[in-house]
Amino acid sequence: MSDFNGEIEAEIEKVGELLAKPNSIQAPPYQRSFAWTREEAGKLLEDISSAMDEAEVPDSALYFLGNMLFIDRDTTPAPSRLTKWARARPARALDVVDGFQRLTTLTILFCVLRDLDASKGEPANGRLLEAIQVGQGESARPRLSLRTTEDAFFVAHVRAPGATRLKPKADELSPPEARIIEVRDHFIAALMGHDAAERSRLTGFLLDRCCVVHVATGDIDRAYRMFMVLNASGKPLARDDILKATLLGNLPDAITAHCVAIWDRAKQHLGDDFESLFSHIRVMYGRPASAVIAGVNEIAKENGGAQRFIENVLQPAAGIFEDIRNARHEGSPQSAAISQHLRYLGLHTFADWKPAAMLWWMKNGEDTQGLARFLSRLDRLAFGMRILAIGGSKRRRRFDAVASAVSDNKDLDAPHSALEFTRQELRTIQHHLRDLHARNPSTAKQLLLRLNDFAAGQPVSLTLPDDMTVEHVVPRKLSTSSPWRAWFPDPNVREQCTESLGNLLLVTKGQNDRASNHDLAHKLDVYFNTRNAPVVAINQDLRGRTEWKARDIKAREEKLLAQIEALWKFDPAGSREQAKEAPGARRKGWRRRTDAQADVSDGKTAS
Repeated sequence: MSDFNGEIEAEIEKVGELLAKPNSIQAPPYQRSFAWTREEAGKLLEDISSAMDEAEVPDSALYFLGNMLFIDRDTTPAPSRLTKWARARPARALDVVDGFQRLTTLTILFCVLRDLDASKGEPANGRLLEAIQVGQGESARPRLSLRTTEDAFFVAHVRAPGATRLKPKADELSPPEARIIEVRDHFIAALMGHDAAERSRLTGFLLDRCCVVHVATGDIDRAYRMFMVLNASGKPLARDDILKATLLGNLPDAITAHCVAIWDRAKQHLGDDFESLFSHIRVMYGRPASAVIAGVNEIAKENGGAQRFIENVLQPAAGIFEDIRNARHEGSPQSAAISQHLRYLGLHTFADWKPAAMLWWMKNGEDTQGLARFLSRLDRLAFGMRILAIGGSKRRRRFDAVASAVSDNKDLDAPHSALEFTRQELRTIQHHLRDLHARNPSTAKQLLLRLNDFAAGQPVSLTLPDDMTVEHVVPRKLSTSSPWRAWFPDPNVREQCTESLGNLLLVTKGQNDRASNHDLAHKLDVYFNTRNAPVVAINQDLRGRTEWKARDIKAREEKLLAQIEALWKFDPAGSREQAKEAPGARRKGWRRRTDAQADVSDGKTAS
């Protein structure tokens, strides 16, 4: 295979040809660490052994190891065939783009076979040694070199003669080092029982019957455009690995090492969240609809190139993202409030709010009072959209608009800023709050947890048991003989009371099961006298009650709505009485019927 300009060469090659003079292969600084475990490596050995054993004619079996992609930084024109090109120039050094995991695993396997031969007193297999290193004596160099940070360990515990017999201290190993030892020891255990003939046969099969498609190019951008097509086996590079290569591939070595150190430190701190950092950066810089890799590369160009992007965008964004993820802020009088807002925002199942928070923090982080206020308003927007049941794509657009407003230094206090709800949305929020649990149980639970913190005067929601549930005091289902029917003879009023915010408590699952559909006295005993169960502040309105009628539920609902207003200011401009008459005949029915029911409960005749 070749491209139109002859800049890509491909050849089906035996492993023994790939790992023969004069080729040497190195993992460039942007290559990921060794990521295979005994699971992937063991399956590779098992598959190769099966292919070798199942062949009817010994020399007929082949095992295809997939594509391997290399960058040759020597741009001297090459002959048209890869094997001729590779062998025509001595001391060829290739950067491995795709295939690093497989090549490292094969090298570990070769070194285990070498040391097993030596431990059994067998003569060294010259072809096996050639697959491990180029040349002999003082001029010898490794056939495969890992990244600088890992290669010394690899030499000491794998590549050097006899190194596979050394046992490192497990508690001192980095994750990549631990995986290297795990794979090495798995191979030793699997091959320990093989005799010399079996080991020799396996070595021959690996070198002569295992094949790869060796693809090489001198252009890093071309290589990574091909990567997603060519990667078929092996553990694929993550999107951040590809970004790392495209950004750092053409930097001078000294700058590359500096940038790689920043990159790797951020990746180590963020762990599995590192890749999502780039999605957030893409939104922060106004490219929410672009592909992540293309968008980040464009952002890097606009910010002065790879080095400046990594120093001035990636590094601070990663630090802020880590603080946001850990709900952490220190060093200011507002730090406790900032951390608490971050904890509350982190309870949402979506992360759409994070780019806006990160961007504001990066631009205005010294203004901690402003940061606390911005996060408070972002929390209001996030919770309000949950109450409105706004879907994912629309919700993302709303938060993207906030990030855009921050980027453009727009006035976020303006009446129609991206942080604000419309008057109609506020009316709808008020309407939904009346029967929120029926609309969205998970949002109702989060709302009660927040209101419980408000009632407690401190953030206690995160200390509650994980099995906290929403309990309906007036049960949703009543038997024909239920005592609750005497207090709620009208089924319409009963339904509205049951789903009212004023009828909801927070209890453990066990309490919820025990309370079930019982009468009020039994329920109160469960709520307040269950051993080892918390009695949350929001439930205290029920303590000592002897009845729980429509007027009681309505009064508690109004109390909770007032607390919600204190927290988030969800009322439209004007009095709260306007909000009570929010859209929908059902709301008006609730108001009319509960007043009438309250009069009946007090022994009065409704007019």
